[in-house]
Amino acid sequence: MKQQGKLHYAWVVFGCCIALKLGVAGVVGCLSGNFVTPVVNDLHCPVSQFTLFVSVEAAAMALMYMTASKILTTRRIGVVMGVASAVQVVAIALMSTYHSASMFSISGAFLGLASAFTGFVAIPLVINMWFREKVGMVLGLIMAAGNVATVGYSLLSGWLIDRFGWRNAYLILAAIAFVITVPAAFLLLKSPEELHCEPYGRPAFRREETPESGLTRAQAMRKPVFYVVWLICILYSVSNGVAGYIATFSTMELGQSISFGAKAGMCVQLGCIGCSAVLGFVNDRFGIQAGLMWGTVFSCAGYLMMLGSFKQPSIVLAAALLVGLGGSMYTVQSPLLVRDTLGSRDYPSIWALIMMGNSLAGAFSYSPIGLFYDIGGSYRGAFICVISLFLLALCLGFLANVQKQRLDV
Repeated sequence: MKQQGKLHYAWVVFGCCIALKLGVAGVVGCLSGNFVTPVVNDLHCPVSQFTLFVSVEAAAMALMYMTASKILTTRRIGVVMGVASAVQVVAIALMSTYHSASMFSISGAFLGLASAFTGFVAIPLVINMWFREKVGMVLGLIMAAGNVATVGYSLLSGWLIDRFGWRNAYLILAAIAFVITVPAAFLLLKSPEELHCEPYGRPAFRREETPESGLTRAQAMRKPVFYVVWLICILYSVSNGVAGYIATFSTMELGQSISFGAKAGMCVQLGCIGCSAVLGFVNDRFGIQAGLMWGTVFSCAGYLMMLGSFKQPSIVLAAALLVGLGGSMYTVQSPLLVRDTLGSRDYPSIWALIMMGNSLAGAFSYSPIGLFYDIGGSYRGAFICVISLFLLALCLGFLANVQKQRLDV
């Protein structure tokens, strides 16, 4: 980690990305959850009217991905991500002032627009700028921090609502997000060009001799492997939504208590923390194919156990943990797969384009997953479907690897 006796600045940037996940990104992830009941009861509105802001956020974020990738690679990243984080903080604070459920969509729009500069596209782009080695480990640890934040803020938000009310809870969470994220973004986030230094793991003498390898976006879009990789990412995006129904499956279909369902959801999150922390290392040490195998084995094992839980409901917790251990394929494996297969030459533009499709696919597929229960009275079909999607993604991953060998990447 040290270069000529000094800590390489890439690790400072790594710390800033952790702060972003522990601050603004973590808070944004818990703005509905525990708030649904108190807000709906206070404003006397339908649940769907309040939670509409989540869909507005997702749509706005997806539409801004291409713009975000261009700005992040041509402007000072500290200023861009600092302003975006500040906008998110203001949007969160404004939620404490609303007296109509429809007004939450205003914050949802601003959260989505700003999240494009701080979330699933931005973090991989910044890591791609700064790291040529240990990319998987670094990205995995950052995403693990995000999973930890999700668990922590879910617990904290519930306590704050009980103690101070939902309006004050939004204000307090906004203040916490500001303190953890905004100063670090403005003061410490820099690009290698701003500091006139090399990325970590790339010797200075090779800078002029070895240009970035890979395809441009135009070249990639003319290759079948681009669409194979994109389809894999979409499959992981859709599969990711099924895990969100495990708590509901536990309570509605297995007849377990609400607290049991909450424990099942927590087990998924704990598994995701472990997966994010380890999956990147697996990719660095053993290659992309090993990462694909990791997610397939744990996810399929978890959902197979879910199918067996009808006779033994107690195994749901262990099954949920296994699902979580394969739960970072969308956030960690997908960006690493794209970078490894198509190269880093035009990675920001390619990844932003792929994420636009991923986000829209995930957003529009999440609600229809519930139709498995509405129509068939069981989530069995959803679990069988996700097992099939993971196996298909694995096969396509090996196909992408074969096609990659024919590219000059």
